[in-house]
Amino acid sequence: MNKIKIGLIMCCILMFAQIGFAGEKIGIVDIQAIVNKSSAVKALKQEHSSQLQSLNSIVTEAQNAIAKETDPQRIVALQDKYNNDFNNRKNIIDKQYQTKLSSIENSIRRDIIESAKKNKYDFVVAKSVVFYGGDDITELVSKDIK
Repeated sequence: MNKIKIGLIMCCILMFAQIGFAGEKIGIVDIQAIVNKSSAVKALKQEHSSQLQSLNSIVTEAQNAIAKETDPQRIVALQDKYNNDFNNRKNIIDKQYQTKLSSIENSIRRDIIESAKKNKYDFVVAKSVVFYGGDDITELVSKDIK
């Protein structure tokens, strides 16, 4: 008997929820497409790539230093030194990249919200979670991205 009551209550809740959304304007945004079009993201990726390329100088320096060494213990010490240096610099570069990327993503979210409000959308959801319905406003929002 309790299962029937719970089932009826759930049906009522779902029915009222559907009625509540009937007049709402729902927008759908392909966030990945917006991120891919972002000039800030493109610049950040190029900067990150350039920084990673600069790590090649550590590898070259390590190879030259190790090639000149004949003492096996000194070779191991140099390898450890250069590996640590490389890993530390790479971690710093990756951490900076993630911080800047997060900031850009937050800015894009704010821009999406502003665009949705400007265009009078009540709800905006990511395209990746929608199976059916709503207006695809990706291009509309892309024009408003700063």
